[in-house]
Amino acid sequence: ERLGAPPAEALSALARDAREARARGRAEAAARAAPKIQLVVALLLVPSVMLLVAAALAPALLDAV
Repeated sequence: ERLGAPPAEALSALARDAREARARGRAEAAARAAPKIQLVVALLLVPSVMLLVAAALAPALLDAV
């Protein structure tokens, strides 16, 4: 203020940059989360569903023997 430059514009630009950096960080974190979620699905949910299907088919297969 003493030098004639209002601090509001500089502070506004700094705040905007900080918001953009935070948003960029969230987007990168979300991009890193997708493969982790796919790994959980592949390693846990798929075998679980296969076991459920096998359990449902077991009585029919055992009666055929």
